[in-house]
Amino acid sequence: MYSRHSSLRISCHFLYLGLLFVVLVGSLSAAATESSTLADAFRSEDLLWEIQLGTHQYTIPRIDNGRMFIGINDRGLKHPVLPRTGGGIMMCLDQATGTMIWQLAIPRNMEGTNAPFHFNHWQCGVCSRPALDGKRLYIVGPRGDVLCLDRSGQTDGNDGPFVKEIEYMGVRRNTDYKLSQTDGDIIWQFDMIKEASVVPHDVCGSTPLLHGACLYVCTSNGQDDKHKYVANPLAPSLIVLDKNTGRLLATDGELIGKRMFHGQWSSPVAAQIGGRAMILFGGGDGILYAFEPLGSAADGDKTRTLKKIWQHDCNPPDYRWRDGQEIPYSGHKSKSPDGPSEIIATPVVHNDRIYVAIGQSPIHGPGQGMLSCIDAETGRKIWESRRVGRSLSDVAIDDGLLYISDFTGRLYCLDADTGELHWQHELGAGVWCASPVVVESKVYISTERNRFWVFRAGREKQILSESRVRSMAITPAIQDGVFYLPTQNRLFALKIKSDPPQGSN
Repeated sequence: MYSRHSSLRISCHFLYLGLLFVVLVGSLSAAATESSTLADAFRSEDLLWEIQLGTHQYTIPRIDNGRMFIGINDRGLKHPVLPRTGGGIMMCLDQATGTMIWQLAIPRNMEGTNAPFHFNHWQCGVCSRPALDGKRLYIVGPRGDVLCLDRSGQTDGNDGPFVKEIEYMGVRRNTDYKLSQTDGDIIWQFDMIKEASVVPHDVCGSTPLLHGACLYVCTSNGQDDKHKYVANPLAPSLIVLDKNTGRLLATDGELIGKRMFHGQWSSPVAAQIGGRAMILFGGGDGILYAFEPLGSAADGDKTRTLKKIWQHDCNPPDYRWRDGQEIPYSGHKSKSPDGPSEIIATPVVHNDRIYVAIGQSPIHGPGQGMLSCIDAETGRKIWESRRVGRSLSDVAIDDGLLYISDFTGRLYCLDADTGELHWQHELGAGVWCASPVVVESKVYISTERNRFWVFRAGREKQILSESRVRSMAITPAIQDGVFYLPTQNRLFALKIKSDPPQGSN
């Protein structure tokens, strides 16, 4: 059985963190050749195809009806007229072969490098896993905008109403370039910086949520370029757009920016609890919020405020206060293991319970964390585990067992009902850009030091393999009997075998 909990969203907890890596020069080309950099844990005979991406990327592929959609940076861009700017690419591939069908090149927003902005510095590209809805897909773009795209690209013409793709892609005015079938097609664009006064921090990259006629989007609002204050604390952390037009319908109204520690990157999640729909959102203030969804994309220009159902502080009081004084947030300078943390992971809903961890940027170092299990109906705590350190990981749940990793470099197996620890393992390096995934009774996890681990799922710890990956692996995707493993610069498609993958223990 494959547990999708850990890979349905990329929650920007991986998205914005390319800042730890040096940009390497790469090229974009399809290949499955003798130069393959396949992880040792897999057999070459199981390799269906392999492509080179950019130099680093953090998105889990989205697969649907024979197509694969993945965001990367533009260091491997191949286009007849477009230069590489340090921006991103949204790619559509053939699922069976890895052949590119179309690409939308998104140039770097250089304004993001000017005070008070602090994003696009790390050139991570498109860090948003797209949400799909029939013929359309939705992403948070690296320029601070939300894009609705035609899943067919320009293969069926320029649909509109947005028709300025040439200008958007940054084609020089002195060229006579015309859109080709391999270019992307934008349906509409919503600029969060201009239209919602958002000041994104590090990257814009959460996964949007489709619910009814609405699109829920985390804004990535955050601190200024000096990391001294939240540049616009009044800007929304969560917005709601009309999925058909991109019109702004509602904001969270919670003024999370006034309590925000660093930035806002968790992806929203929908849940149906006891016949009641709710939108769950992990705040940059360390609080998990539950909102009522909008009933419809109502007429009129008035922007509404979401109605809060409940909130739950995922930081215990002793993480926030000591001797009547606030404990300072760690940050990249102090690297203190103490203090509160935000929610970067995506909340996971299972059996009317919500599981979510708190964490910080890996630049802040390891520190005290917390995994919370929350009653989805009431927002009350069921259990918590302090043994889990700062984590950016979504949990994976399978057969009553919960798996989670943290930046300390441990993988934990807990009882999903009680939080009881069954086992833990030292992975030898921090985990921050991948979550555990359970496939065919095996647990897969990778570390920041390019190690790829496979465990037997179950209450007893059993290591099946530990092997080297040439480039740090991201959370994999599994569909139609194929294991899609994205790394920083390559993407592999592998046949799933019932026997354990080969590798050195």
